[in-house]
Amino acid sequence: MIKLENITKTYGGKAQVHALKGINLTIQDGEIFGIIGKSGAGKSTLVRCINMLEKPTSGNVMIDDKMMTHMTDSQLRAERKNIGMIFQHFNLLSSRTVFDNIAFPLELIGASKDGIKKKVADLLELVGLTDRQFNYPSQLSGGQKQRVGIARALASDPNILLCDEATSALDPQTTKSILSLLKDINKRLNITIVIITHEMAVIKEICNRVAVIEGGIIKEEGRVVDVFTNPQSQTMKDFVKSVINIELPKGITMLGVTDQPAPDRNMLVRLRFKGAATNDPVVAAVVRKFNTNVSVLYGNIDYIQDEPFGYLIIVIMGDMETQAKAFAYIKELPIGSEVLGYVPRNH
Repeated sequence: MIKLENITKTYGGKAQVHALKGINLTIQDGEIFGIIGKSGAGKSTLVRCINMLEKPTSGNVMIDDKMMTHMTDSQLRAERKNIGMIFQHFNLLSSRTVFDNIAFPLELIGASKDGIKKKVADLLELVGLTDRQFNYPSQLSGGQKQRVGIARALASDPNILLCDEATSALDPQTTKSILSLLKDINKRLNITIVIITHEMAVIKEICNRVAVIEGGIIKEEGRVVDVFTNPQSQTMKDFVKSVINIELPKGITMLGVTDQPAPDRNMLVRLRFKGAATNDPVVAAVVRKFNTNVSVLYGNIDYIQDEPFGYLIIVIMGDMETQAKAFAYIKELPIGSEVLGYVPRNH
């Protein structure tokens, strides 16, 4: 388990830059945890504090109940063998073949030639590059280079894999294949993976939980499906909007939405579904129970891994009392709901 307690990081002398401000995070063993933020938000500084490449100005970093922030340099070097890291620009040695790049960290710890040969062969098979072992980095595609980077990071059998913008330099199709590989590695090896990214699509594709960082502060944290269906902070809402549309479509706003109910207006409601509730016939139930009409204006269903989630924008018709009772009924259901306003009855 990774536990960060009140982590701060300050750079500079008189003109100080506060990169991290009181970060508290707990990352469970075996999960894929995402940290998302815009450029300059502090996410790369944060991930480097986890493996103590950056020493926090204050606060504690604990990994498997070991206090990393209190260790000597030699103790840290020993502990870092349990933490692998991959980078945006691969950081491969151009003068070494694929095999030798993967073997490099094993050579540094004095592994035997036979041990290196077997370990590298296993890693090449894991990342699907057995036929490329004698190629040089210049002969590889971006995706293949990142696969080498992943294999090299796994050479010391780490418990944790840190991924700093690992797919940012890749095209969408290659990104998907790398994320699929990381997901497979997580399942096979039960390795904890921390993903640093500015792309919400990456979080949606692979992560179990996510934290959003802005200005060195964690703005929001939670299960990915919960964050997508009900983002709390404006920062997270902006990231979610980059992947799915959670705002009112322009055609609906043109109907003349107001904040207050009135006898000549119908209630505009947004419903949020996740999991099994996505299949519940909410609209049909409201129509039957309150003998009124419901108009569906907009809907969107998607999946996070294998869990469905979605939004539905509806108009509840009838008199003001019927609308209020219908919405009160909806609020009791295991779904999210909110009144967006009121639209003219002749919409």
